[in-house]
Amino acid sequence: MKMTRILIPVMTPLALAISSVASAGPAGYAPPPPPTQEIKFRIGGAYVSPNSDYVTFADEYLLWPGNIFDWGAFRANVDPDEEWGWFISGEWKPMDHFSVSLSYTDGDRHDGGNRRPWLHRFNNGNFLDRHHGDFARWEPEFTALYLNWYPLDPSCLVQPYMGVGINYTDFSDEDLRNWGWVDPLTTVFIPFAGDLSLGYSWGYSWQIGVDFNFGHDSSWLINVAAVYYDVDTDIEVNTFFTDPGTGDIYFHRFGGDYLYDPWSFNIGVGYKFDFHW
Repeated sequence: MKMTRILIPVMTPLALAISSVASAGPAGYAPPPPPTQEIKFRIGGAYVSPNSDYVTFADEYLLWPGNIFDWGAFRANVDPDEEWGWFISGEWKPMDHFSVSLSYTDGDRHDGGNRRPWLHRFNNGNFLDRHHGDFARWEPEFTALYLNWYPLDPSCLVQPYMGVGINYTDFSDEDLRNWGWVDPLTTVFIPFAGDLSLGYSWGYSWQIGVDFNFGHDSSWLINVAAVYYDVDTDIEVNTFFTDPGTGDIYFHRFGGDYLYDPWSFNIGVGYKFDFHW
């Protein structure tokens, strides 16, 4: 009984010490924490700057009353204005330096295009120089999937990243504006009705950006990024005019390929949270 009273106070702290060493591992160090994954969401404004390009338009047909003419091809400048839009993205980061993200960007309506080459074909260069600009209007929509690389340690408050991926671009709200020609006899602008359509596009995309975290314990961040989209689309124009005096109808259809290739400069806010495997 006396031996038991002596051994219990002695063995109890010794057993606790052995137990703590065993749980820490063979070398006596604490085991590493379980791997951490990160989910991140961003939303903000996107300044979309399209490429200016000369497009070679080829005629499908030009129909005047009783005749069909082949006017061949002509080149026209398509130079849309820069516009603000918005973006939203979600990102999954399963390891420290690599992530996968999906983003959607909705640009505002672009105005652009120079109709002067088209007018020259009908008037041989002699026409009243007006109604020749901004013949097209459209709204772009970009969806892109990226593989991203973060070069710095996750503990850094400033996190630059680079990403490459693919994009799907579509267009909506296409509109043909101020289309028509100037009558060389009366110098009166004659408007044509019609429509404009742009096709969808698949291409590559890449981005470079940086997240500014508010603190080690904060889930909020500020994001800035520059994104490039490879977009090769086709433009098709269908126009017609009905002579109010004779009732004759004039049709014209033509199209061409346009390298849209815009840059998007994004600024927004983000929220992130971590969880273990």
